[in-house]
Amino acid sequence: MKNYLLIIQYIGSGFFGFQKQSGIPTVQNSLEGALNTFLRKSIKVFGSSRTDRGVNALNQYVNFYFDEELNEVTLQRKLNSLLFKTGIYVKEIRSVDLAFHARKSAKGKIYSYIISENRENALFMRPYVYVYSEAVDFSLMQAALNGLKGKHDFSIFANIDRTLKNRNNICELLSAGIIQKPPATIIYFQGDRFLYHMVRRMVYYVLKAGQGKISRVILEDPFGASEVPYTRQVLPGEPLFLVDVIY
Repeated sequence: MKNYLLIIQYIGSGFFGFQKQSGIPTVQNSLEGALNTFLRKSIKVFGSSRTDRGVNALNQYVNFYFDEELNEVTLQRKLNSLLFKTGIYVKEIRSVDLAFHARKSAKGKIYSYIISENRENALFMRPYVYVYSEAVDFSLMQAALNGLKGKHDFSIFANIDRTLKNRNNICELLSAGIIQKPPATIIYFQGDRFLYHMVRRMVYYVLKAGQGKISRVILEDPFGASEVPYTRQVLPGEPLFLVDVIY
């Protein structure tokens, strides 16, 4: 038995997320379909992150098990000949230890979200940039990001589901910052794990902070506040990128 790692990138707008679903296009469906075609066996792949509908990946890690030794270069070429037109590109294939699992072995993830207030130039970057109209103070945005760092209960940015009473909402945000690349701005987050829609909710919160709509007291300690505004809005998925996974 061999364990193979695929490092892929994809444009998320053509998929209903990564995870396999019946009857609709997903990244997992496409990968497994292509592998089944070329290997002539039923293959199940395991992804490092179950990205949502529309979300892109610069480095998504996927592994699968196969009972024969494969020519990685040939398989990569064949997969790209079929998958590229769908919006998926296989960057690398290599054999890894049997104990490796793309999701379970991951120690953390890095996500970025692209925003811009420059409507003229951002037009040609749509839908991969979120355009906002009200000017922001980047120092206030960074203050908001600093207040999110550390190990906390991120329930204020989690989906509300009262049927999941014992859900673990504890995450550790190791790093968060802003990279200005006019006409766009990149907001990035590195953490051990992220909740469903958590990143897109945090970006909206940070934007509102930059617009001066959240008090300094809350920005400095949002997890100690009795009520935190602007934490329920989920921004579009297309400007969100899975940048990398930490192993």
